[in-house]
Amino acid sequence: MRVLAGVCLAAMTVFLAGWTLSPESGWNPQGGAVVKTPDRVPHVIRASGCDGIPHPGRLRFGGTPIDSDLPYMSLVVRAQEGKPAVLDVIDGVLRLAPGRTLAVLGTARTQDALGRRGTFVLFKHLGAGALGKRYTGSFNCGRL
Repeated sequence: MRVLAGVCLAAMTVFLAGWTLSPESGWNPQGGAVVKTPDRVPHVIRASGCDGIPHPGRLRFGGTPIDSDLPYMSLVVRAQEGKPAVLDVIDGVLRLAPGRTLAVLGTARTQDALGRRGTFVLFKHLGAGALGKRYTGSFNCGRL
């Protein structure tokens, strides 16, 4: 019985790992983002999941749960009225190092009609509308 349970668990793990990186799940291992810190140090975040762009949607990079220590970025974006290539980051999370997760706000600009490539400027959100340090970078949601 234990052997059968172990085999079933291993099969489920392989199946779920394949599903989370499949095109149907929205995750793309070819996507990613490069984030430059305020002191201009670049950080690469691999894998992407981009949904609903350029309309209200989400740009996610890192492919890891929010509670891990791996680099991660998740930006909730909304297209500016009359400017579909300009996205307001209305809510965001950025983690470049273990234990250093920041809330961020800012803007992104898309470079293609589907909003799958572009650049961004983010600011650490200090609360009550106050903004702190500036982070810049680029994103690519990967091939379709």
